[in-house]
Amino acid sequence: MNTFKRLISPDDSNYRYKTTVFLICLVISSSIWFLTKFASQYPVEIRYSLKFSGVPEDRVLVNQSDSVLRINVKASGFALLKHQYFNKTRPFEVNVGQFIGLLKGESADVTVDSDLIARQIKETQGGIPGTIEYVFPDALVFRLDRGNFKEVPLIPDVSYTLMKQYFAYDSLMVEPSTVRIFGISEDLSKINYVKTAPLKLDNLSESVDRAVEILNPRQAGGIRVEPTSARITLQVEKFTEAGIEVPIQPVNLPSGMRVKLFPEKVTVYYMVALKDFKRIDPEMFNCKVNLSKLKEQTGQRISVEVTNSPSYVKLQRVAPSDVEFIILK
Repeated sequence: MNTFKRLISPDDSNYRYKTTVFLICLVISSSIWFLTKFASQYPVEIRYSLKFSGVPEDRVLVNQSDSVLRINVKASGFALLKHQYFNKTRPFEVNVGQFIGLLKGESADVTVDSDLIARQIKETQGGIPGTIEYVFPDALVFRLDRGNFKEVPLIPDVSYTLMKQYFAYDSLMVEPSTVRIFGISEDLSKINYVKTAPLKLDNLSESVDRAVEILNPRQAGGIRVEPTSARITLQVEKFTEAGIEVPIQPVNLPSGMRVKLFPEKVTVYYMVALKDFKRIDPEMFNCKVNLSKLKEQTGQRISVEVTNSPSYVKLQRVAPSDVEFIILK
């Protein structure tokens, strides 16, 4: 506090001058130290994740080569600082197809110098600072075999919940419904279906139309799936409850017997999408009582069954659910 008072005091200009000179010298010396340190060269290891693409259609990448390339570089502190905070290290895509000319025969190993991949990363992404000292592993080894293919069902891994009064208007759809998998015969024989990536949808009140990834059944390699994505669709509509009066149809009446029902009509309650509300007609429903069961009845009531209804409604209940009957002589 005393130092601050002396700095602002009009009578202590000599102290302020000395303090200012000291601070300027401190800033200059710190800047020189900073520049000297960051201008020096430092060794550092930079890791790049690798993705493999471009496998020819008649070939299968059997083994999964090293998926991480460790590149040791020597660069100035400024370059390393820039790389650390301004360059995002993205996975590098290795086009296996560019090495296909090295293949001979049905099966072959292709050995690629890792320095070549490191130079490609430096040239295309510009994310490697300084000078490349060495790369680990020394080489990437690919085995590309002649492959076969087969088609298998695609199973959507989807779970969902709906908001109150909303229902799925139709079943969940996935397109395509089948996929083609490529690989060696031994691996293909073990795969009977392929699934999509898990998708969880909660409290839906709108229809769904979404692209999802198709999972490779063997992440370790050796299998290729085409296509790599699918489309999930689910039509969701708001429903309302409605009721409609329908006459009861007696069926299987024993020969020589007459039966009177009380009542002769029932009310069928159902859930229907708002857009279909006006489409409903009593003739779309069939309500029946099976009179062949009269001999099994212990009382004077028989149950009513709804044997037909529109596919776009969801039946709730029938009132009454059973009716009285009288056998007429």
